This record gives sequence, C-alpha cells and structure tokens, in this order.
Amino acid sequence: MKKYKIKFQSNNGTKTILLETNDISKENLPSNITNIKEIKKFDTTSLFQQKKVIKEKVLINIFYELNLMLESNVTLSDALNILIKNRKNKIVLEFLETLKYAFSTSKKVSEELAIFKINYLVGSFLDISQDSGNIVANVKALSELLIESYEIKKSFIKSISYPIILFISFFLSLISIFYFVIPKFKTIFEQTDAELPLATKILLNVQYLFENYLVIILIFLLLLFSCFIFFYKKDEKFQYFIHKVSINNIYLIRDIYLNMQLYKLFLFLDIMLKSKYEFHKSLVCSKVLIKNKYLLDKMSIIDNLLQNGKGISSSFSQAKIFDDITLNLINTGEVSNSLDVTVSEIKKIYKNRFNDKINLLTALIEPFFLIGIMSLILWIVLAVFMPIWDMGNIIKV
Repeated sequence: MKKYKIKFQSNNGTKTILLETNDISKENLPSNITNIKEIKKFDTTSLFQQKKVIKEKVLINIFYELNLMLESNVTLSDALNILIKNRKNKIVLEFLETLKYAFSTSKKVSEELAIFKINYLVGSFLDISQDSGNIVANVKALSELLIESYEIKKSFIKSISYPIILFISFFLSLISIFYFVIPKFKTIFEQTDAELPLATKILLNVQYLFENYLVIILIFLLLLFSCFIFFYKKDEKFQYFIHKVSINNIYLIRDIYLNMQLYKLFLFLDIMLKSKYEFHKSLVCSKVLIKNKYLLDKMSIIDNLLQNGKGISSSFSQAKIFDDITLNLINTGEVSNSLDVTVSEIKKIYKNRFNDKINLLTALIEPFFLIGIMSLILWIVLAVFMPIWDMGNIIKV
C-alpha cells in the first residue's frame, strides 16, 4: 500500500491530507488539487546510490534529433532505435533504452527516468505526452524549451561570473592582509607606549579575530548554511516562506528571479499555443515548469478561476503577480481571440526585462566592490601609518 500527501485549494485556503491506497486513480479525491506527492519509505540503499548524470548539451542534442525525426513522420520507436544505434556512451544508451521501455509499456516516464540526473522538464513533458498522445508536439516543445533554458542559464552564469570572481578576490585579499601583512606591524605597535588611534585598534582586533577564530567562524557559517538547506528541503512552510520572499522582498534579486520564471512560463505557453493546444490546458501543463511554491500557488488560483468560468484576463489579474502591461496584452488577446500573438509578445517582454535586470546587477556590483576595496585600502593605510607618524613626531621632539 502506498501513502500520498495531497494538497488542495479550499475556501479556507490550502489544505493537506494524507491518503493510503493501492491505486490512487480509484480513490475519491478532493477537487482543486495543487500537488500530489508519494511518501516513500526510507531506504538505506538510496543513500549510497548515485544518479547517472547526462550532460545538458547531450540531452539537448538527443531531443533535437528526436524532434527532427518525429517531424519527418518517423515513428517514436524507430526514432529511438536510430538514436540508440548512433550512440556509444553507456549512460546515454541506458537513458534511451529506458525511454523506449517506458513508452512501449505505458509506464510513467518520470518514474522510469528517476535514476538519471537530468533536467526535470524531460520527465514532466514526456508524462504529458503519454497522457495527451500528442508526442510530436510535446517533443518539439521540450526540445525548444531545453535549448531556451540552457541559453538562460548560460546568460545568467556569464553575467554573475565576474562579480563572483571579484568577491573571491576580495575575500582572499582580506585573508592575506590579516595573516601576513598586519602581524608585521603589530610587533612595532606593541613596542610603543603611545595611545593607538581608533582605526589601528579596530584593525588589530579584526586581525585577532581572523588569526584565532577564522576557522570557527567558517564552521559556524557552514553549519548555518547546512541548517538552512535542511529546513528548506524538509519543511514545506519554510520553503514556501523563502519562495515568497524571493518573489516579493529582495531588491533587484526579486526582479531577476520573477522575470526569469515568468519568461519560462510564457515561453512554454507560446510553444504550446503554437502546437494548437487550448490555453487553459497549456496553463495547467505549465505547472511542470514551476518549482517556486508561492508562484505555483498563484497559478493554482488562476486555474481554479478559469475552471469556475472566469475570464482569462480577470483570472490573471486576481493572481496579483502580473503588471498592467501583461494584463492589458492578455485582455487584448482574449477579446480579439489572438492569445498566441499576445503571449509571444509577453514572452519577449519578460526576456528583455530579465536581461536588463541582469545587466543592472552586474553594473551595480562592480562599483560596489571597487568602493569596498578602496575603503579597505584607505582604512589599512590610515591604521598602519598613523601610529608610525605619531612615533616620528615623538622622536623629533
């Protein structure tokens, strides 16, 4: 018997129930379900079992080739056989064989692919393909989305790599100064009976902390980070709180994160609408993209309103995460029956906003670090040379 945790929307908000059953499809489930998660029994062997990694570029190439063959009217089974013949990597061959087995036996693809460390979109999209039967359209959408997601990630990493290098350089320079430079002057300062300036006292105290407590501070920070990760993974309320804060409260980061998530959402909707899917169904399928609990809750509100007969623009406005431009375009598309056109434009808007915010973050970080480094140098120079100047004045007298 399997145990499931079921979350659903009610008039009093989100509720959770636990259900034990052999076949969940035969159970009488509540309406407006937002998430169903199987609670698996603890298995000690899983602690030592590593997932098989498939590189993102390899995965993109697989589905790009698979898409080309399916669009050329090659059957899925034949297309997978061709891919298997042309691959030599054992893990990739096992992945393709697993994929073929899942489709031939009608088993859930995401569960069969659980042994591989791959983009979560793959299993989710292929599950949709099994349910809808439109394999060609979904593989095409998956191929395009994998390529776009890779480009987004590459663009983001490229933008933040320079600030990260600056931060590491700044931290290493601090350690070098407090471990190797300041101790040389410390012996000189200890030989004088004169009152040391405030900047020098602060410098010596900071150097003392670095010399004696740096390892303890780093261990404390590591434990703090580990506790954060632990609670984030285990406590759904804490995870929801972090997701809500990341969307609403952190300056600039919230804009980058939200624009990236909404760009992926409207990219998915654009692909699905061009594949002749109905808008509401496309929106329901788009939930596979969203890992942010707070954003997923907002999408569930839109879904519930649409199910209750509300208009698309009205439903989106009640979610309170979309700006006026987006809502106006959705309203225009709904009224003129051209949602495929307006969704494509919204996708471009969020992509441009994401790129603009990334560029702004990079532009702000560089002067911030330069000011920080200049302040550090000025502080150290004053703290070191002020006592030396005072000692020189005493000698002259």
